[in-house]
Amino acid sequence: MSRRTIRKRYISVYEAREILENRIRGQARLGEVQERTWSYLSIFGDKEADKARVAYDNLRRLGLSEEVAVNLLNICPESEGEVRSILALQKDLAYDSELIEGILAILKSFCEWE
Repeated sequence: MSRRTIRKRYISVYEAREILENRIRGQARLGEVQERTWSYLSIFGDKEADKARVAYDNLRRLGLSEEVAVNLLNICPESEGEVRSILALQKDLAYDSELIEGILAILKSFCEWE
């Protein structure tokens, strides 16, 4: 059976966990790499994929690229400096303190840190 790529996009670890969970529930056999991936995701993908998608959409509305939005969700940075280091991935983005505050507000509600 040949496979065809329909589209490519960045996904968060939370969405990846949901995909593998569905595959496991469907009783599909996991390969060695998928087993290792599942081991990682079961530890670090501990948030709901639906909430991750909402947070992702909110970050994208701020003008962030797919890559930056997903990295912010996966890492859940808590400080302005940490956010700035991730924003450096998007070379064409001019950011200010207002944008960073907006990002931190979205992440605070998603990542559930105080």
